[in-house]
Amino acid sequence: MGRRLTLVAGSGALAPLVAAAARRSGDVLQVIDLVGRGDMVGDRVEAITLAQAPALIEAVKAFKTTHILMAGAVHISDADREGLVRAFGFAGKVARVMGDVGIAGMILLFCRMNRIKLVGAHEVAPDLLAPDGHIAGPPLDPEHAVAARSALNAARSIGAIDLGQSIVVSGNRPIVAEDAEGTDALLLRAAALRALGLAGNSGMPLILAKARKPKQPSFVDLPAIGPQTVVNAAAAGISLIVVEARGTLLLERPALESEALARNITIVGLRHG
Repeated sequence: MGRRLTLVAGSGALAPLVAAAARRSGDVLQVIDLVGRGDMVGDRVEAITLAQAPALIEAVKAFKTTHILMAGAVHISDADREGLVRAFGFAGKVARVMGDVGIAGMILLFCRMNRIKLVGAHEVAPDLLAPDGHIAGPPLDPEHAVAARSALNAARSIGAIDLGQSIVVSGNRPIVAEDAEGTDALLLRAAALRALGLAGNSGMPLILAKARKPKQPSFVDLPAIGPQTVVNAAAAGISLIVVEARGTLLLERPALESEALARNITIVGLRHG
């Protein structure tokens, strides 16, 4: 018997990639479109926002879901978090903490209570995972290897306080960290600092690093980069992107590689530790 997979879809390129992989695998696919994107394909597609959390839960139960996958970007307000905690009932009360890690724990408990298995995007589409080593663009300058490792560790450090998954480092100096606004806003702030002459004007590169939060379960919100990330990074003056190998998703990889080459940006995957 095949899976009855519910894909909870946010914005960006990841959700349709995962949906296509699920359909190729023979899953019966329900798509819950959280952001009104309107371009998703599945056996059942429903537009339900986070503000309609009780309806979302009822849709999952009505579909008789056996597996849940969450993919794509979603901005969650404090009001949305409070609504989710109320809608999830006992699981919400147990979770208590409404940060991203707390919300993930609440979803995990709910699924266990309802005998639903949570799966990550990389389990449905394993080819999206970043490899260890060179990914795109020019080879990593050996003189920047230590700074690259330091940047990845810095990204994990901000994740340890459940803030974000990304950071921009000028050489070995962190200059701006991702918050609730996401990576695009992070890169705009980095560009502004560079324009003011406060970063990016030494012999060391500006580095964008992305890594999983240390307490983050692998079924939700793995960090991801795609061609637009490279475009935005180039506009900020970044010449090196470091991602956690086997813990980051590469979206639209041919286009990502093309943009990295055209904009002279090195992309590498490093393992944590």
